[in-house]
Amino acid sequence: SHVQNVWELGDEIRMRILSGIGSAFELAINNPAGMVALVEAVEVYERAAESFEKKRKETSEESDRLRFTNMRAAALEQLYQDFEMRGVEMFRGVHEQAADVAEEEDAENTQFNAVLKAATELVTEIDIVKHQMSPCFAPHWHVEALWSSCVAHVCSNHIVQQIGGPDGQNLPELTITQLLELVAWVEYFRETIEETFPEVAAMRDSKKTYFEERPDLFAGDKRTVNMKNATDSLAWVNNMLWEVHRLAQEEFLVRSRSQTDEWLDKVYGSETVKNQSSEGKLTTSLCEDVFSFSSVQLRTIRERLSKKSDALILAVCVILSHMRSKQVHSRNNFLQDLETCCAASNDFTRMSEKCEDMMSELLSQCEFSDDMIATLEASSNELMGVYSSDAVYSARSVHIYVFDPIEEEIGTRLFEQGWEDDMVENDLAISLVRTLEDFHDDLEHYMDDFMVVKSVMSLMSATVIFYAKCLLMRAEKHRNNKRPYFGDVKTALDRMTGDIKVMREYFEGLVPKMPALKKNIEKDFEILSTIHELMSIAAKLSVSEAEDFILVLQKRVRDVGITKHIVGDLWHLVAPTDERYVWELVESMEEQLVAIAPVDDALALEVNDRSYVKGLRLDEMAVKLYVKSRRNRPIKATAVENIVKNWRTTWAAGAEEEGEEEE
Repeated sequence: SHVQNVWELGDEIRMRILSGIGSAFELAINNPAGMVALVEAVEVYERAAESFEKKRKETSEESDRLRFTNMRAAALEQLYQDFEMRGVEMFRGVHEQAADVAEEEDAENTQFNAVLKAATELVTEIDIVKHQMSPCFAPHWHVEALWSSCVAHVCSNHIVQQIGGPDGQNLPELTITQLLELVAWVEYFRETIEETFPEVAAMRDSKKTYFEERPDLFAGDKRTVNMKNATDSLAWVNNMLWEVHRLAQEEFLVRSRSQTDEWLDKVYGSETVKNQSSEGKLTTSLCEDVFSFSSVQLRTIRERLSKKSDALILAVCVILSHMRSKQVHSRNNFLQDLETCCAASNDFTRMSEKCEDMMSELLSQCEFSDDMIATLEASSNELMGVYSSDAVYSARSVHIYVFDPIEEEIGTRLFEQGWEDDMVENDLAISLVRTLEDFHDDLEHYMDDFMVVKSVMSLMSATVIFYAKCLLMRAEKHRNNKRPYFGDVKTALDRMTGDIKVMREYFEGLVPKMPALKKNIEKDFEILSTIHELMSIAAKLSVSEAEDFILVLQKRVRDVGITKHIVGDLWHLVAPTDERYVWELVESMEEQLVAIAPVDDALALEVNDRSYVKGLRLDEMAVKLYVKSRRNRPIKATAVENIVKNWRTTWAAGAEEEGEEEE
């Protein structure tokens, strides 16, 4: 009877304790003292049982009829079941709600979002269990391991169901926002689990899979949690979900690329709104159109991913990379005339600044590793570099549109008979300078000061090349091998001296406002002074040695073939009977010329680089003239063919364009 009473008392105590344990979550939160007392009751019962067992062994008494309830084992099992049911109930509510809206078109999206929301709440409670519930229990109860294992098992199963299995069959059906939220949830889960159980972070393999069954956390001694099994199951879920993370991230990045390209195609393909500030600066809506989209896209990504997320960095780099690619392929579409060049230069400058601001804001709001920051900065620097380079390119490209009217009005008259006979005041050079002055006023009105300097430098180089080209074109036109092109060579050379002086003084007058011009004036106008001196030598009007100035010319063009052609043309203009002599002279100097100024191996790369502005180099201009030349020169045809072949290799793009224009 006494033993029966003890058993009944034990059952009653067990039922009361398990009843309390069954609502342990709420009890620990709402009445932690009550939870502590309940756990202590279990522990007291366990100690009593252990004491009795010890005493029985010491006295060798037979007490098979009396046995104690394994109270802690029952309590742990009940706690585990309660935890699991808490997770199951949360997801059951989600599915019931989804069933209610099954008729709606957005039912699947609603269910996915609800599953993630439920999973997030459960993971959030890991922290609650760790800091509020676990202190109510003895350490060997490992309450946080019980709760985390349940959360991992239940959440992973529901999420894997939503995405069509662990290989993510349904990921392409998710929206880009849902992909982001899935990536963010897995990162949140991983961070929480690895922070709570640091040993899990190092476990990249687990002994078994846990899809169909919940982990057995009481293998062996039922009175304690088997932490080996617990950490193994957590590691498996952690690794399995990280593979889901990889798949979702890849799908998200693919979608981001597509979305970015689609928007950029729309922005760059649409006609931009043209604006002019009160100061006269020209811009378009391109900068605002591009960065309004990218800012919204980045903000959406940033709001959904953690501040440390690698996926955030990857997404940003993808967006920046595609912005760069679109800019690279679309720049020239904006350069249609002088005003659009100025507007583009201002736009691209603003885009570089906008990119820098956007990245500064992102870095200030996130917590990336040094490696990730370096990756992001490299990507953003590439984009800013393209924008800045394109701003300069646009500013320098204005020379094309400035010299279009100059070619028509002045180029056709320069070095003609009227120029030689009538232009005693260097009228054409003065007209050229006045045209430049008018355009310079426009540039100052339309562009920022820094870019105006870039434009003026370009215009100075273009002026020199234009003047030299007009002269060499007269050599092509002159087919008499006995008489000079000019009626009076000395007069023509005097005219050239006056023209060069007028043009040079114009640019020297700009130096006080643009000090950066000074170092380039001597360099650019050296071309014209060298040409003038060679012509003077050919006409026997100078005592200088031709070899000295041939060397100077070679240093500028770094191509013996071009040097031969230019020198030959200059002799053809003023002393055609000596043209063969000078060709032979240059040929005899070939070894010396190559030694002093060898062929520039990097030239082909330079001229085909997208930052290269065409029309500003003497060698480029000369090649474009000579590949089309029909004038007979004192050189074997095969030699000419070899020279031209070399030119076409180096100046392929330019030669092809010229060929297309000619056709």
